Amino acid sequence: MSDELIGGRYRVIDCLRTTGFCETYVAEDTHLPGDPPPRCVVKKLQPQSNEDFVLDTARRLFDNEAKVLYKLNDHQQIPRLLAHLEVDEEFYLVQEYIQGKDLSQVEIVPGKRWTEAEVKEFLIEVLEILAFVHQNNVIHRDIKPSNLIRRDSDGKIFLIDFGAVKEITNMTLTEGQGNVLTVAIGTPGYMASEQQRGDPRFNSDVYALGITAVQAITGFHPDQLPRDRDTGEIKWRDRAPECSDELARILDKMIRNDFLQRYKNANENLEDIRNPQKPIPITPKPAKVELGKGTGTGGAVVQPKSSSTKKWLLFAVLPLSAILLFITPKIWQSLQALKYYNEGNSLIEAGEYEQSISSFDKALANRSDFAQAWTNKGYAQGKLGRHLEKFSSCVQATDVAADFSEAWNCRGLARFDLKQYERALQEYNQAIAVDPDYYLGWLNKGQVLLKLGRPREAIDSTRQVLKTKPDYFLAWTQLCQALYDLEQYQDAKAHCEESLKLNPNYPQTSTLLKKVEEKLAQSNLPEKQIF
Repeated sequence: MSDELIGGRYRVIDCLRTTGFCETYVAEDTHLPGDPPPRCVVKKLQPQSNEDFVLDTARRLFDNEAKVLYKLNDHQQIPRLLAHLEVDEEFYLVQEYIQGKDLSQVEIVPGKRWTEAEVKEFLIEVLEILAFVHQNNVIHRDIKPSNLIRRDSDGKIFLIDFGAVKEITNMTLTEGQGNVLTVAIGTPGYMASEQQRGDPRFNSDVYALGITAVQAITGFHPDQLPRDRDTGEIKWRDRAPECSDELARILDKMIRNDFLQRYKNANENLEDIRNPQKPIPITPKPAKVELGKGTGTGGAVVQPKSSSTKKWLLFAVLPLSAILLFITPKIWQSLQALKYYNEGNSLIEAGEYEQSISSFDKALANRSDFAQAWTNKGYAQGKLGRHLEKFSSCVQATDVAADFSEAWNCRGLARFDLKQYERALQEYNQAIAVDPDYYLGWLNKGQVLLKLGRPREAIDSTRQVLKTKPDYFLAWTQLCQALYDLEQYQDAKAHCEESLKLNPNYPQTSTLLKKVEEKLAQSNLPEKQIF
């Protein structure tokens, strides 16, 4: 290998793998003592375009994902991120070197079947790692046998190669546009259907792990397993005849084609494996009897009815106590989530966007289904110019609350900032479909229609805003702009003036009105009519 040092520090001694625009090496850290120096893994990432916009976006993604990986350093079965650097528009991650073999080399291979006990032990170990990952609001996105390494020294499994960083290498430009385009991250066969569409969720990782476990217990690669034509579910049970019904139930739930029917995340999956939810039969207890006196027969005497009342009270109190024990942590987590959510909103108002993101992350660590927190986190990311990250956060919001119009609007705003106007229009339409009275959806739809050169449709959309908010000055300004584009300068002037009555301190309206007045002064032609 070359003696040239990466970043003046890391000497490559072997190439582990090369996939597309990503290369992974074993290297020596020459800045640390030792003969030879300690080893590490260096991953080189290079975007598929050197356009400034792509490189700037890749740089933001790279820095953000590095922060995520540093956050995961606390888990002993995830290789620690030691450094991240950029050299000549190429990005490098330096990670802890794990001496061992990945599971695709020896353990999960064609024709080899694991026992049920081995599969359960494997699932528990990996789910414990994944639960930590998901609690930190991270989705791995590429779980498969080759990304699970068993360390030689103690046999522990390590989770490697987080798929989020691949988003950097897959970035390219849409032909003729200059819009950043990314492809779905993951590996065919192990990738859930929603992840193939570019919308990964926490339980997309559960699906991939379940497929890996099915491969282990059957000895068949996922591509060799058929799907039911009617349900779309994978048919595998006949290839693992010794698998118990209980484990089969768990695996089936992990690999459901519909993500709504899967475990929500690794923690829920882990809990079910450790404490299977078995139906509890309800059988009436026999009445308590005692040997009594005074009957003259020495026979049994049934207790008075008062003891029966005590038993019914006991039956009522015990389930209530169990319910309270179960829901108290949930209530506490919800209160903590609300606390950090409010803190994040206050930081946004103060313009402290990085800190607000941290607060929203804490809220989401307590309640991963907090759609408002996902949306406001996206808003803060957008304020920092991190539009791809904003879109990702807003997608998480719609995943947990598909009827939350603000989240769809958030997705549209991110698309708009990325100059993906047609897609932004689709997102705004979805926001309006969820709530037809959502005035911001109508306003933003009008804005993107203006960008697409469709001012007549923009007028129709913006007028929907005035039905619910007739004093919303931005709608009057947007109508002024649409009429200006249609060369209806007199009508445009009236709308701009109405906007300034409502808010005389909005400079964009004043600037637009000056343009309108200039056009009116330059032309004595009769006005075109749009109606």
